[in-house]
Amino acid sequence: MKKTKNIFWFFVKMILIFIVIDFSITFLANLLLGTTFIYKYGQELIVEIFYALLVLIVMLLFKNSYVFTNKQEKFKKSISYGLPMILVSIIFLLSSIFSLDGFSIPNFINVLIFCIFIGIAEEFLCRGWIQNEFIERYSKDKKSVILSIILSSLVFGLMHITNVTTQSLFETILQIINATAMGVFLGSIYYKTKNIWSVIFLHSFYDFSIFLGEMNLVKDCTYATPTMGIVIVNSLNIIVTSLFWIFSAIYVIKKTDYKDEKVNLENKNTWVKVCIVITFILMFAPFNLLVPEMKDYMVCYNYETIDSFENYVVHYPNYRVYDINETRENLNYIGDDSLEEGIIDDVYGFEFELKDEQLYVKNKSTGYQVKLDLENVYNYEVIEDMGTYMLLIETYDMESTIYYSDYITKYNMTNEKSYLDNLKNSFIKFEVPIIDNIGYVTIDNKPHKYPIMESTANDKFIIIDKKLYLISNK
Repeated sequence: MKKTKNIFWFFVKMILIFIVIDFSITFLANLLLGTTFIYKYGQELIVEIFYALLVLIVMLLFKNSYVFTNKQEKFKKSISYGLPMILVSIIFLLSSIFSLDGFSIPNFINVLIFCIFIGIAEEFLCRGWIQNEFIERYSKDKKSVILSIILSSLVFGLMHITNVTTQSLFETILQIINATAMGVFLGSIYYKTKNIWSVIFLHSFYDFSIFLGEMNLVKDCTYATPTMGIVIVNSLNIIVTSLFWIFSAIYVIKKTDYKDEKVNLENKNTWVKVCIVITFILMFAPFNLLVPEMKDYMVCYNYETIDSFENYVVHYPNYRVYDINETRENLNYIGDDSLEEGIIDDVYGFEFELKDEQLYVKNKSTGYQVKLDLENVYNYEVIEDMGTYMLLIETYDMESTIYYSDYITKYNMTNEKSYLDNLKNSFIKFEVPIIDNIGYVTIDNKPHKYPIMESTANDKFIIIDKKLYLISNK
């Protein structure tokens, strides 16, 4: 029996260990960032597989292999305690099926396996390792077991704090609350049944029921700044959902034996069942209708698709500094009779530099420099195509935005200050998913280059004639 003096100090220790694990996974994800995996969630799937393997190694190092060898309830009976989660998942699954726009078998397989490995990685980590570590040290009585389940579930909830990099703090806090409550439910099922595969199934099925609806979405919906009404409604939804998980957990806990302390099963738990039913109904109540501005809060994007090209090559130069140098012949005339005196070469040079998330453009002949009116510039490319210099700029603030301009050409360059001032006002704005890479594509037997972007979900976008298209995977 492992012992530690203070359960709350151990809780802090678990958080710190988790940070190390999460940092390792983040580092791995960054290593894979430039690697192309086809179909949606391909890259995330690879990372999640590594995550599961890493957590399995940690479990074995902490001598928790008994998770797989302990006497456990049969799988069918074990998942029966998760019936509330199964019902919710089925409702979400039906909603996701009806919302599908087309069907891609490769995407479906990726999403399915991705959700399975989410369940494996997070349940190995939070139930198979962290919860067992707490219980082994502090399982003196019923109260200490419940406290161990709650604290290990809080670690599970706090795992989601890293999502603050891709969503608002408000959304992240609500997600942490809901994940913690769900963790208490899954933790109570695992403690009662000792069957790790049952909670893996419940967790994976729940995630799959949600992710399936996003399978063919190019971009998951994003959110505007919430008003007070939206904050209240979203908070109410999370509170109701969290209470549903907590009441479901209480029902399982009341049916569990703790250290040979028999629970009085004569108690029919009527009040708990009533609370589960009430919160289940409230979970699907249309609270959103009470707030008119809710319809403007969620913003989704649709994209016109174009068939995938054959024999094309994608280039990602990743410039930090880029120079344009052009020499243009100019005929010099004198006198009213327009007699030719000679040919003068006009020299033009422009330098682009990305510095402190700002993009600067400088005329190298005159020294005049402008800062483009764009904040949080993450990346840019200058693409030369038959005398036209296409400028592609990615900004990032929770979501990516692409700015495109083909204002600069070798035929219209001047050294006037107004030239760079006009460049600042020439951009077209495109809302896109979070982008991994921007660059250009070349196609066999065609002389042109086309700006291209690849999202974190491996969707590719191309700009043709100043219009943005999604390249079809079909």
